Amino acid sequence: MMNSEKLYTQCLKWFPAFLLLLFFITEAFSKFSMVYLDGKSDIQRYVKLIVLIFFVFGMVKPLKNLLLPALLFGIFCLGQLFLEKSFNQEVVVGFSKLLFPIIMFTYFIKHPVNEKSKSLLFKVFEYLMIFNGLLILIGLIFEIPLFNSYRFGRWGYNGLLINTSTSSYIYAIALFYFLISLKHTFLKNWKSLFIIVCCLLTGTKIVYIALIGSLLIYIFFYTNLNRKQRSVLLITLLSIFSVLGYIFFFHWGIFNEIRQEQGLVSAILSYRDDLLIEQTIPFIHENWQWPNYIFGGINNLAIRSQMGFVDVFLFWGILGGIIYLFTFYKSFVPKSLVKNAIYIILILSLMVFLAGNFFENASVAIYLLVLKEILMDRSKPFTKVTAND
Repeated sequence: MMNSEKLYTQCLKWFPAFLLLLFFITEAFSKFSMVYLDGKSDIQRYVKLIVLIFFVFGMVKPLKNLLLPALLFGIFCLGQLFLEKSFNQEVVVGFSKLLFPIIMFTYFIKHPVNEKSKSLLFKVFEYLMIFNGLLILIGLIFEIPLFNSYRFGRWGYNGLLINTSTSSYIYAIALFYFLISLKHTFLKNWKSLFIIVCCLLTGTKIVYIALIGSLLIYIFFYTNLNRKQRSVLLITLLSIFSVLGYIFFFHWGIFNEIRQEQGLVSAILSYRDDLLIEQTIPFIHENWQWPNYIFGGINNLAIRSQMGFVDVFLFWGILGGIIYLFTFYKSFVPKSLVKNAIYIILILSLMVFLAGNFFENASVAIYLLVLKEILMDRSKPFTKVTAND
């Protein structure tokens, strides 16, 4: 009996870190399949389905844990009832992906990550970010297609992460993680500086938002500069970013080409405004009945705008969207936050507004668990990264 208890305790200790490693490996295999085997592997989907079922059984008692997910399931069904070609496999899978992060966060609310588990989770996270960062550098130096951010045309490298939105969110989370962990030594630690380099090399716009936001938080809250020095540094950084933005959007590169062809908004949103105007809105006009405006409804995932908050309301409707976002916030955001965490949440929200595949990405969800743990204000300090590491 004692051995069983020790085994169970040991499994709980390793479980969050194991999930993180498992999702990274399966995602890497899927990217390899896409690049060299001309097709995405289904192994990632099956692994996440098994994990989702495990989470559901792990939080089934008390049943109140499942009330909000059950409510969202009911809203999803109501929206589907008023659509043609409803309840197809693609949409049902999309629904399960949207529920995955909520169920995962709720599971870890019921089974909190203890200090040992958290320390192990953080170590695995750091090792994975550094390992993937090395692959980014190798991809840049040797121009290896497997490590490209984009399969065709655009420049950028994201290592073994499967797509640009996933890598943007994950490296943004890595920035926030090191900022909160290191605070005053954020720009003195080789790991955080390496992550900043990786962010620059991904070639995605939204990760630059996280980078700018992290630097601003660092300047305002974690430097020993006086008010005048902070103002000068802030103006200098904003000037540099403004000049770079002007160059990229008005003088050089693919964003300048998009601006010339489609306008500045399309360049900033990477054609997502076209998806919204040409596919999402026409689908609503042609297929929605009045209940769909309340409960949402979608029968083809290709008509999504790829803007996170817009797609939530497309899937769930006005009432369902509010309930979904409330449930996500309630399950993800810790009740007690570390100082300045609200700014990080706002920066992340801006990224989600400008890009898609956030709420429905199980791979991002496990990294969000890392962010949730680092944002949690606890009486016991965890093992922090030191400037000498």
